[in-house]
Amino acid sequence: MNTKNFLKVLYLSACIGVIVLLSGMNTEQPTFNSKFEDEGYGLPNSPTSLLMYEHIEKYSTQYDIPKYVAYNVAYKETTYRGPFDWRYNPSRISCVGALGPMQIMPSTSDWINKVRHPRQKIMNDVRLNVETSMKLLRKLHNKYHDWVIVCGCYNTGRPMINDYARYCGSNKNYKSKWLSLK
Repeated sequence: MNTKNFLKVLYLSACIGVIVLLSGMNTEQPTFNSKFEDEGYGLPNSPTSLLMYEHIEKYSTQYDIPKYVAYNVAYKETTYRGPFDWRYNPSRISCVGALGPMQIMPSTSDWINKVRHPRQKIMNDVRLNVETSMKLLRKLHNKYHDWVIVCGCYNTGRPMINDYARYCGSNKNYKSKWLSLK
């Protein structure tokens, strides 16, 4: 195991340890999601914010998406603020019908995944939603070769540069919005 992977495992182990400790002290229960245990993703009853972290880390690496782009899109789409954002709720529907944590349109999911998934699955399956998002970002970058334009296209469906695109495509200090365990 290389040093980078070892540090990721160590970090996630520490996060889980902190969660276990805090769960007994916290009167407010975090949002839990255990439906992915059978798929091998996340731990049973992992907070959704940790599932998001795990899936963004995995799929941004797999599809060669810069971390800052992946996390900035998650922040702009559903205000994801890191693995310790216990109140994070990814099950959202936009006014135009985009679903879930990365706000995927059902037609985009059909196109990217080559299979039709029910709207509820697109909205509530964090793994599917994040992976679809990373596949889309990769496909757009292969076409436009510019992360700012890619982010504008992700946001509007057209290659353009708007405030969303400038933020997602250039803000490399994405962790500044994250909640911590201070």
